[in-house]
Formats: sequence, C-alpha cells, structure tokens
Amino acid sequence: MHERDEADSNAPFRLDGRVCLITGGTRGIGAAIARDFAASGARVILTGRRIADAEAVAQEIPDAIAIAYDAASPGEAGRLADQVAGRAGGLDILVNNAAILKPHYIAKLTESEFDELFQVNVKASLFLCQALHPMLKQGRVPAVVNITAAGGHVPMAGIGAYSATKAALLNLTRTLAKEWARDGIRVNALTPGSVATDMILPNDPDRRTKFVADMAETNLMKRLADPIEIARAARFLASEAASFVTGQTLIVDGGLLA
Repeated sequence: MHERDEADSNAPFRLDGRVCLITGGTRGIGAAIARDFAASGARVILTGRRIADAEAVAQEIPDAIAIAYDAASPGEAGRLADQVAGRAGGLDILVNNAAILKPHYIAKLTESEFDELFQVNVKASLFLCQALHPMLKQGRVPAVVNITAAGGHVPMAGIGAYSATKAALLNLTRTLAKEWARDGIRVNALTPGSVATDMILPNDPDRRTKFVADMAETNLMKRLADPIEIARAARFLASEAASFVTGQTLIVDGGLLA
C-alpha cells in the first residue's frame, strides 16, 4: 500500500507521453533538462547550433529528436516550428534555454554584441513562443519554461547587457502568462544561480579551480550547482505538479539572491 501511495504522489511530477522541446540542449543545463525529462517519460526534441552536437546528445536518449537551430539567425522560429510539427506531430512543453553570455563591461560593449545578445536571449525566445503557440494550445497540459539568470534580478558588473536580456525575459514571461492563460498555457521562468557548466567555466585548469572556489563563496550553500539540480526544478515547472503556477519565477541559486 505504501509503494502504491508513493507512486501516486510522484505521478504529477512525471512527463509521460508529453512532447518537450528544449533549445540549446547540447550541453550544460539544456542537456541535463533533456535527459531528466526523458527519464520522466517525455519524448524529447533538443536543438543545437551544430546538428552533430545535438545528435550526440540525442543518441543517449531513447526516441529523442535532434534539430539544428541557430537562435542568432532571425526567422529560424518558423522553420523550427515546422520541423517540430512534421517530426513530432505536436508539442506540450517548451523550454527556452538557448543563450549566449559575451561578458563585457559596458564601456567595451559593441553594438553588434548588444544586438546579438538580445537576438539570442530575448527575440528568439519571443518569436519561438509565437510560432509554437498554435501547437501548445492543442497540447496536453501545455507549459513554457524560460531559463533566466541571477543577473536579470540583480545587475552584475561585467555582464550588464546579458543581465538586461535576462531581465527582459523575466518581464516577457509574465506578459505571456497573462496573455496565454485563456489558452490553458502556463508560462514560468527558472533562474539558476552559479552552475558548473562549460558556458561559465574557464578552460584553463588552474583558472577553473580558482573560479569555482570564488563563485562558490557568492551563495549560502558555498558550492556551484550541478546541472541536474536545475533540470529537476525545470521539470517541476513543466509538470502537472505545478498546475496552479503561472507567471512566476522559481529561483534555484543556493541562496545567491537571498
């Protein structure tokens, strides 16, 4: 009886039979989300700028689909939506994870870098949501999860433009939640703190060791997160366990913003 009760209580956190699209799913948080969602029963579609990278991750995941998608290229949203429709037949969950960092102090930021940051981190997510809206409306308990960043809440020196893009995505999340509630689509944001991914870690081993130690000191847990810890939070927001949660931001940062 206990085992049955436990299984029933875990059921809302599962994604059995749901079709999930994760952009930027070739490494770090995106790859962890793809693997975790699949382990929870979802059929996963993951994207990457290089199809070979996306296929490498997809090969590890049963029944996964890899699609090349460059968020830096305007007009890609419609093409991606067509491929999702053609290859999966529909969509239940969208995770907007694709992003770029390009750390620079404002004094050194170029206009082209600014434009690229907003294209990838904001514009691509907005128009992908727009292109996929018809499919999501027809989805099973549809949900959107936008991956943001601590810099969107508290601007940080050296990544000012990046922080501004994430602040814009936080605002967009709440707007979409208001506009899409009538269609039964929940829209939430997930803010990770410092995560041990290639996006932020230096390549040099000595610099990496110091970087990890310094970053660990910025939060209350005194460590960096493992990508799976972020993936589990994303699954909660995407699942029926969060059926009454929309227009919110879940902060998973080890106390960085506390």
